[in-house]
Amino acid sequence: MKNQWRIVVTILLIIVVAIFAILNVESVPVSFGFTTVHWPLILLLLVSILIGAVLVLLFSAITNVQRNRAYKNLEKTTDAKIASLTDENDRLKMRLQNSSSKQANGQQTKQIEALQSEIASLKDQLAAK
Repeated sequence: MKNQWRIVVTILLIIVVAIFAILNVESVPVSFGFTTVHWPLILLLLVSILIGAVLVLLFSAITNVQRNRAYKNLEKTTDAKIASLTDENDRLKMRLQNSSSKQANGQQTKQIEALQSEIASLKDQLAAK
């Protein structure tokens, strides 16, 4: 639908320019400073429009190149940040696992010590009987 509207608008603009060209066929003097030429008014207008369109395309192309560079730089920076955050996340996970292992080992050691003290107390009770 969007492309259809573009086509319709383009056709309407072409028709307007064609009518404008038919109405402006008289010759006008154009001075370039060092010489003067007589051109039809419509030709002068079309050349001016063409030069303007080329300038607009040139400036928009420059803007697009600058935006693409900025986007690529942002993408590289973002990728680097993501990589560093992923590395830090992995490092923290390992630290958490090691911490959990140490806690589990500490608890197991406490349980072993408790069992050994219970065994010792049971042996003492058996020896006393």
